[in-house]
Amino acid sequence: MNEQEILKLEDERFSAMIARDFARLQLLVHDELMYTHSSGVVDGKASWLDSMKSGRVKYKKAGCSERKVRLFGDTALITGRALIDAEIGGQAKTLKLLFLNAWTRTPQGWKFVAWQSTPLAG
Repeated sequence: MNEQEILKLEDERFSAMIARDFARLQLLVHDELMYTHSSGVVDGKASWLDSMKSGRVKYKKAGCSERKVRLFGDTALITGRALIDAEIGGQAKTLKLLFLNAWTRTPQGWKFVAWQSTPLAG
């Protein structure tokens, strides 16, 4: 796996979130997912997927910049900035974030295992 292949998986994940393609997300996301939102709320795989399935969270658009991939054996860390338009609890939000996420190699392929983001001013 190289940097471009990891970024392609990242793009697939964001596309699946926006398209509400839960079958695709189910395949991309590790069972041990730890998703730490910029608000400090932490979700596991089931609660993160449920927040989207229930309609409580709807991702509308996501763009990433300054992405950098670091590969460490069976783990890939990605850092960057994200600009995400979402509807959360019925309210439109624009999230400007600095993020760190991780993918890990499993017998079933690479899986998204962690996300942590911090809000950016402005």
